[in-house]
Formats: sequence, C-alpha cells, structure tokens
Amino acid sequence: MHPVLLTFGKFRMFSYGVLIALGGVLSCLIWSAKRENMGLRSEDDFWLLVNVILFGGFLGGRGLYIIEYVPFRGSDMWSAVFSVSRGFSVLGAFAGVVGAVWLLARRRRIHFLRLLDYVSLVAPFWHIFGRLGCFAAGCCFGRPTRMPWAVRFVDPVCLIDKALLGTPVHPTQLYEAFGEAGIFLGLWFLVVPRVERGDLPFGTISGLYFAAYGMLRFGVEFFRGDTVRGVFGLTGGQALCLVLLSAGLVLIAWARSKPCTQS
Repeated sequence: MHPVLLTFGKFRMFSYGVLIALGGVLSCLIWSAKRENMGLRSEDDFWLLVNVILFGGFLGGRGLYIIEYVPFRGSDMWSAVFSVSRGFSVLGAFAGVVGAVWLLARRRRIHFLRLLDYVSLVAPFWHIFGRLGCFAAGCCFGRPTRMPWAVRFVDPVCLIDKALLGTPVHPTQLYEAFGEAGIFLGLWFLVVPRVERGDLPFGTISGLYFAAYGMLRFGVEFFRGDTVRGVFGLTGGQALCLVLLSAGLVLIAWARSKPCTQS
C-alpha cells in the first residue's frame, strides 16, 4: 500500500494522518448540519463539542493502547505516550469520547443521550476513514490467507509485521470499513428519522451503534494477525467488544423504558 502519501525533502506526509483529518472535517460538517437536533445552543457549544471529542478520543485511544501493548517498565513507555506515530485503540477511544461528552453535557446542561446519539451516528462514518488509513499504513493487518481477495503489503515502511511483507493476508481494515459503512447507512436512513420524529427515544442510536460495532469488531478480530489470544481463546479486543455489546443492549432497553421526548 502507500503509507507515505507525499515526500518533500525530509518531510513525509503519511496517508493515515491525511485520511483521519479528511474524515474529521467531513464529520464536523455533518455535526454542524445537525447542530440544532443535537441540542447545541451556540457556535461555541459546537466547537467545544468538537474539541472535547478530539481530546477525549485521543486520551482514551492512546491510553488503552499503552495499557495493552506497552510494558510499563519498558524503556520506550514515555516515548509511546507522547509519540505522534505510535498506536491507537479505537475501543479505548469509545470510553474517552463517552466520558468527555458526558462532562460537556453536564457542564452545558444539554440532554446527554441526545448529544451522544449524534456523536455515535457520525462515529462510524469517521471510522471508515480511519480504517482506510490503517489499510494504507499496513497496521491492524490480517492473518495469512489464500482467499482470492487477499492483499499483500510490500512497502517496507508499512507497519505490518516484517515477516509478513509480501505475504497474502486478510484485508481486515477493509472488512471493518465496509461494516462501518453499513452501520452508518443503517442508522442514518432507518433509525435517525424515527428518533427525530419522536417514535424512538434518545439513546437508541447510541445503543444500536455500540451493539453493532461490538459485533462487527468481535468478528473481525478472528481474522486479525496482530492480536494475542487469551482466556477462552478470545483476544483482549473481543473481551471489550462483549462489554460494548452488553452496554449497547442495556442502553437500548433503558432508553425504551423512558417516554419519548424531544425536549
């Protein structure tokens, strides 16, 4: 693939960062169009939300990555903390963003589930670009396979295990990107209109997204080549996916127990 998009002398522009930034810009446009539906009362509230999402997502994503993959007694722990190129955990970002959005809603007196629903709606859209960035960079790579749709990473700059360079592997990044696209389209066309009409309560979008992504990621983990299996043959990511799925189902049930209101 093409981990480095452009090179200017010693400066290199990485495809992963460009795709993440592009997804972020387009996501902000969607949030801006839905600002009134989200309960945001001013331009300041909108940009505060954007900054809170970025900050909370980065802290949660980098934090869980360090807990999972970086030895606390290792010599490169602090370099991993402050690195602009080290790993990131999407599942950790979930916790970081949810916590940050809750604090914002509490501070600005905005309906938390209402706000979280629209953040959750756009999350899979942004994540599509993230997984395309992973595909370009060669991270989150799949296991070797003989399937006809297997891909080969041959650029030595790719983040794939060097032993797998040139080896046909599952395009797990694309599996997840296509799955995220399906989740986003399903929520946008089938669920959002019913929530905005008041037929479904706030919290439904978030609950469905958590549950759907938990199932998607749980399945994709079976084809990943960069994971370690533990108890019952599950990866750490799969264990967290079960927690995410359970949280989504509980949130849906809890939301349905409350009366629908758009206030």
